[in-house]
Amino acid sequence: MASPGTPTPDDLTAADFERLAALVAERSGLAFGEARWPFLRNRAREVLARAGFTSARRWLEELAVSAEKRGGLYCELEEALQVHETGFFRYEEHHRALRELVLPALVRTGEPRVRICSVGCATGEEAYSIAMTVRESGVRPGTVDIVALDVSRSALTHAVAGTYPTGRVAALPPEYLGRYFVSGPRGFTVVPALRQMIRFRHHDIRRGFYIGKFDVIFCCDVLLYFTPTVKQEVLARLGESLTEGGYLFLGRADGPGLPASPFSVRDLPTGFVYRRTVDRAAPAKTGTVALAIRHG
Repeated sequence: MASPGTPTPDDLTAADFERLAALVAERSGLAFGEARWPFLRNRAREVLARAGFTSARRWLEELAVSAEKRGGLYCELEEALQVHETGFFRYEEHHRALRELVLPALVRTGEPRVRICSVGCATGEEAYSIAMTVRESGVRPGTVDIVALDVSRSALTHAVAGTYPTGRVAALPPEYLGRYFVSGPRGFTVVPALRQMIRFRHHDIRRGFYIGKFDVIFCCDVLLYFTPTVKQEVLARLGESLTEGGYLFLGRADGPGLPASPFSVRDLPTGFVYRRTVDRAAPAKTGTVALAIRHG
């Protein structure tokens, strides 16, 4: 709680919050309608408490100047606004499709390596879930490269450490917990063999930097936080990053969005799976398969 006389976001008017939300949308591509103002207020309160300003309005004015230069004041707010909500195997249908259909099909194409990317990996649970799925699929781990990207350096620090409290791993099957984690005083830590399968990298998918070519991309519950314009830009970038015949997994809340061509889409209970169409004029690869996923 702020001490008496300490400015808080509650000192800002509705017009001030509209200005703040517009600034964040313009500079960071993050959407904050009125329904998300409580979240914006809470995170702004944390940043404002550390900033040492005597006026919330003055903080907002300086924030606008900092945003122009991508200065430390604005970057601190942007970091605070990142959402790290994640979990192990959040979308079971996605991992079932990866394990039973996608990985076997990609391996049968004869490609020497399969490249998988986790976009918005947060504290690492999704990336480690992908690595466990690879190992459980029977595909040789040494033939699969996993790259995990996130804009938050603090989240990546946790991901690299790979240590999670008991509550975060409680839903994992006991056999997975036994195979892929070791217990310690701070919780459960992923085993080195799993950690070594993943390269964690700092990357902001909104900024337009090239992420490389991948056979599989997971981008679940990331796009829903973006403005419509930024969402479409990121979707286009992800589509361009798919290899021919590659797969893009999205969360249900992210919604559909890629064009019908050159992509096909399957609607899952937990989200959407896009597949980049194979160019029929190019030499055919053996083992390509349409995505037909069992439910239940």
